[in-house]
Amino acid sequence: MPPALHTDRLLLRKPVIEDLTPFTAMFSDPEVSRYIGDGTPRPPERVERGFRNGLLCWDRLGFGPFTVLHNDLVIGDCLLYPIACSGTDPTDFAARGPEIELAYRLAREAWGQGFATEAARAALHWAMSDTGPALSRLIAVTHPDNAASQRVLVKLGMRSLGETNAYYDTPTTLFETTRD
Repeated sequence: MPPALHTDRLLLRKPVIEDLTPFTAMFSDPEVSRYIGDGTPRPPERVERGFRNGLLCWDRLGFGPFTVLHNDLVIGDCLLYPIACSGTDPTDFAARGPEIELAYRLAREAWGQGFATEAARAALHWAMSDTGPALSRLIAVTHPDNAASQRVLVKLGMRSLGETNAYYDTPTTLFETTRD
């Protein structure tokens, strides 16, 4: 049974099919999608494929994307997910990895309230703990212009390794953390 992670304000749990509707709305927002992938809103079928790949990740690896809830409302997700290397199809789960990415995407109304840091900290601690998958390394990538997301990663103690073209067929700023 996948864990439910609790913070002071949030619940992180394995996605359920009812989460697909709020995720579809979230990823149709151009501001939410601005720094994700190619920067364009995602059509519903792409959101559903990503959602189903997330469930597949949980089944195969024992971890994956968490749905993030605040006051029982879905506000986004926080992922522990194999990253898409450049030159691969990011929608093909089998083509991802082997590195594991920490990522978070929140609905616009949840921005600026510290939820990304709170959710990512909980997922990171669980991922590297003996009660979680005990990962030895996590990476995160951001669009080079996404200063807000970079601040979150620095707050988490992740180290910037500079810019790279190794992921998602686009320039990104790479961060990492290792299990101490």
